[in-house]
Amino acid sequence: MSEIIQFPVSNKQQKSDLDAFIDEALKAIPRADREKLRFELLKTIDSYGGFFSEWSLNLPDDSDETLRKQIYDIAHQEHDRKIQMLKDIMRLKIKVLVAEYRQRR
Repeated sequence: MSEIIQFPVSNKQQKSDLDAFIDEALKAIPRADREKLRFELLKTIDSYGGFFSEWSLNLPDDSDETLRKQIYDIAHQEHDRKIQMLKDIMRLKIKVLVAEYRQRR
């Protein structure tokens, strides 16, 4: 049995920490260009799609609740690791975008 599980990305505190990091990286960029860079960052992140928010789990039809819970727990742990990876990608990507912007100027 295959099942798609949606994982919400909802840690507001960590999100605001990431937003603060991005804002700090962009603060020296003029406002109009800052929004363009932020848009490029969002395009990059959106391109990852369901990789960070969707899992397909194959559960044996005869599995008991204990096994299902263990599989779901592992999926949640992996999801947390993926979200951290996404945040790391965002931090690196904004650094790259700012460096490329500065080279063009």
